[in-house]
Amino acid sequence: MNGSTPRRRSAPLVVLALVASACSTEPARTSLRITAWGEDYIEQGIPAEVLSDGWAISFDRFLVAIDAVDMEGTPLPGAFVVDLTQPSMGEGHALGEVLVPAEDHPHLSFEIHPVTEAQAISASEDDRTQLLDEGLSMLVEGEATRGGETIGFSWGFATSTRYHECHGAADLADDPDPSSQLTIHADHLFYDDLDSEEPNVAFDLVASADADGDGEVTPAELRAVDISTQTRYQVGSRDITDLWGFIETQTGTVGHIDGEGHCAQR
Repeated sequence: MNGSTPRRRSAPLVVLALVASACSTEPARTSLRITAWGEDYIEQGIPAEVLSDGWAISFDRFLVAIDAVDMEGTPLPGAFVVDLTQPSMGEGHALGEVLVPAEDHPHLSFEIHPVTEAQAISASEDDRTQLLDEGLSMLVEGEATRGGETIGFSWGFATSTRYHECHGAADLADDPDPSSQLTIHADHLFYDDLDSEEPNVAFDLVASADADGDGEVTPAELRAVDISTQTRYQVGSRDITDLWGFIETQTGTVGHIDGEGHCAQR
């Protein structure tokens, strides 16, 4: 009929407008670079002035198995064996990048635990294989010196710790190249208290564990040291009575974010 009303075609346009509006409200995204760093204490050593008893500590290997890195539900694929003694000029060792909303600050989680598959980062293939084959989460080798005395150590740990609620410093909205650094604090292994807010960093008791006098302190020798009679080396209500158990427990405190940023642990 000549007088018929033309069909309305506005509905598809309304749908398109709604879709466009929805798309425009989606936040921009940015690539967050994630690194691991052991600070100068691992790359260059812990100087004598840091320790309460005048020892200086250096590391030959500080292998860490890092897994389950996650930024609020966005995972960084893979697990990594990192040798934190390798020089990084303060930049840390790159683990990878995750694409995240360009807003607020990053909140990350990660785990240090034994893994069965991992990529070597600044570590040799032999390092990677050793950590995996021995079921270790950390392998710490080095020596402490004071005057003319040198005490070596090679300690493997199979502990598991999840670090979460790690509040990163990067500004995801404004930083054109945001990064988050999983920071490992080696000095915690030599703290003399499990709960104090200001523990000493010390090595005397470790050095005294060298029962056979061969210049090397082994896990077995540390297990033979009864700390229950020590004024220092307090453990609170924990059932820990020997020096190896004490140091092993400290491995669950080494993880931080962006230097001194704290993470919850479990």
